[in-house]
Amino acid sequence: MMSARELFIAHALEPASEIAELRANLTQAKLEALQQVHGLDSERMRVIMPELYEQIVITTIQIAAHVGLSVGIALNTLDEQVSGASISRFSRDARQQMTDIGLALKRRHSSKLAHLVAEIEAQRLAWRHSHEFMSWLAFRRNDPRYPPDDRLQRLTAFKIRHRILQSRDAVTQLLGSSLTAAIEGSDRFLLANRWHLGSDTEQAIERAIWPILSLQPSVTVLIESARLDYDALVDAGADASQIETARSDITRLLQQQLADSLEHASVASMAVP
Repeated sequence: MMSARELFIAHALEPASEIAELRANLTQAKLEALQQVHGLDSERMRVIMPELYEQIVITTIQIAAHVGLSVGIALNTLDEQVSGASISRFSRDARQQMTDIGLALKRRHSSKLAHLVAEIEAQRLAWRHSHEFMSWLAFRRNDPRYPPDDRLQRLTAFKIRHRILQSRDAVTQLLGSSLTAAIEGSDRFLLANRWHLGSDTEQAIERAIWPILSLQPSVTVLIESARLDYDALVDAGADASQIETARSDITRLLQQQLADSLEHASVASMAVP
């Protein structure tokens, strides 16, 4: 019997046909949802979002039913990085509606696996909201409209740190700390509307130092550094080949990070129903 790590690597490199089809369906569902809600106002979005998001959650449950919760969520995270079709790409308004729909789905589903998937997806939506807000408040420098004192007050008033840690703890209880860190890092990186560290020399020093100070394993430090450098390349107007190479490096590191994290995932999350 393959370990969770071996199962993930097998499907990441050469997925079995049934799982590959489900993963392709999930990616396509996200792409179609992104296209359909683009430019819609809240009222129109409220009409079409329940069916779109429910299909995303149901397909995620189906994948987890074949390979186990932890491997299913890990594959989902990798596919979002590769395709760019991520829940993180939706607007805040769309994600808020997904949160409401997800809570209803969690109450409605009777199976334990469906309940767990709905809970994890709800917490991922919650930390996406908080990371998006935090990135703007933390890194929005030299903007006279938002002086540091004002940004700090907002960070405190909205309890951003508390909210992120609360969601992180909830997912960690289900998937383990290493896998949770890998998923959260990817969700944050794929946010469509987040503030970047600058590409100047002063912030280049920060890009080199902050990941080290996270006290995380080497692959986590390397992928966070790669993400920060990717942002700097984009902001500096690097050519397409440089940006694509940087993105490929992130994908390679994410696959390694997810595989390594599955060595430490909770036993319950690795079981196949």
